[in-house]
Amino acid sequence: MKVLVTTPYEKNSLQGNTVTAKRVVSILLESGIDAAVLSKDERVVCADVLIALHARKSAHFIDDFLAMNLTGKVIVYLTGTDLYSDIPNGCEICEKSMELADALVVSQNSSLASVSEKYRSKTVVVHKSIDLPDAVRDDVGTESKLFTVIGHIRAVKQPFMAVESLQLLDRSISLRLALLGKEVDTGSGEICMKWQERDPRFQWLGGVEYVETLQWMQRSVATINTSLAEGGANSVGESIVLGVPVIASRIEGNIGMLGDDYAGYFSAESNQELADLMQRVIHDANFLKKLRGQVKLRGKSFLRENENQDWMNIIQKIS
Repeated sequence: MKVLVTTPYEKNSLQGNTVTAKRVVSILLESGIDAAVLSKDERVVCADVLIALHARKSAHFIDDFLAMNLTGKVIVYLTGTDLYSDIPNGCEICEKSMELADALVVSQNSSLASVSEKYRSKTVVVHKSIDLPDAVRDDVGTESKLFTVIGHIRAVKQPFMAVESLQLLDRSISLRLALLGKEVDTGSGEICMKWQERDPRFQWLGGVEYVETLQWMQRSVATINTSLAEGGANSVGESIVLGVPVIASRIEGNIGMLGDDYAGYFSAESNQELADLMQRVIHDANFLKKLRGQVKLRGKSFLRENENQDWMNIIQKIS
């Protein structure tokens, strides 16, 4: 059996879709399946199954695959943009991709509620796994006042919410805030530079290699996710597996990864709530201990063997 896994971005991109595509291919290869990533601008080849990440941006892959492989099977892996932007706004391309799919995949149970009823019966939850490289497994010291925001800079992720919230905290609090991610929205890099000039507590590191990003996370007292919409951010899962608390916007994707009863949520519209949580992490040792305990328990949800079994089940079901 040959499986193609598409990403709408370049093969060397650090975008979440490409990271996910590479992980899925790695898992399939471990199970003895011939699998490969099909990235932006590459042509479809003969295969038995296509796993398309992003219903809208990978629609051309689906069309080309079905034209070339008349008996081929299609799995559409719905991303956060699909679930919380394109589909709710009536995207016809997404609708067509979902109609053509033999199965739909979401990353967590909470995302099932965002799939329309007529497609629910062919939607399967495949829990994403996090398998950290050895380079970040060594114990490193935690900087008690370092917070990191991980994610490429685009509006849906509210990349400047954390530094805006920082302005609500007394300057005498000597915390550090690092933003790791490349400029996606035009002009966002310039905004980052202006924030650095205005507040020396803030540092923009741009696009950072994967292992170095994980090391920054590992040194942090907490990571921050400020997204308005997420299907389930890789960085949130990585932070959980590292045992680093996440201060997270109270949205479906984050709740699905961290749990309903997690204590580190803030309203995605409230800078004040985020600022209060940052201050509490620094000054309330019991609160920080609670977050660390909750994250440690959630880490068991990201085992690689679980995702492996989920993919084997769905591929066997449609074959």
